[in-house]
Amino acid sequence: MKRFSDQNYYEILEIPYRATWGEIQKAYELAKKTYGSDSIASYSLFDQGDRALIFKKIEEAYQTLIDQEKKRKYDESLAQAVEEVAQRIASSAQEAPAAPSQEEALSGEITGKTLKGMRERQGVSLQEIADRTRINLTYLLSIEEDNFRTLPAEVYLRSYIHQYAKMLQWDPNKILEGYLKTYQRWQKEKTPST
Repeated sequence: MKRFSDQNYYEILEIPYRATWGEIQKAYELAKKTYGSDSIASYSLFDQGDRALIFKKIEEAYQTLIDQEKKRKYDESLAQAVEEVAQRIASSAQEAPAAPSQEEALSGEITGKTLKGMRERQGVSLQEIADRTRINLTYLLSIEEDNFRTLPAEVYLRSYIHQYAKMLQWDPNKILEGYLKTYQRWQKEKTPST
């Protein structure tokens, strides 16, 4: 699973940036139920350590977003990070990736650039995928740009990749398997060796 420390507080609570006090409160209660020890949905996905970390991050997210001043400062720091991502995306958009054949792409690791090339060959825009799957466009951009730090938790990422591939009529299991190899390699590389 992607570390919760890599997600922003809005992603942790799964709320929009303009969420009201009531929406934040409701999302907080839902998150606590979703990751609680009696949750059937998350029981097999997380061990005790993961669950403790998740609860800590949910609490941090809630305490920050419910406080007007803390939220304002947090939003400013996020806006700066988004601006940096937008600049990177704009510069990389000028370099059209070489699109491998689907067979090549499905032979091992699959990167976001590979997915982008395959999608563009089919003439499908990212906005169309966002509209039809209801996946946030920012996440789709992050997937295609291999911007792993801004991706959601792995449980959501799996669902997004599956929907993305299915919409493009690719084998969702092979696409997911290949993309996760790339994602998991990145996780290993960023983990400091002891």
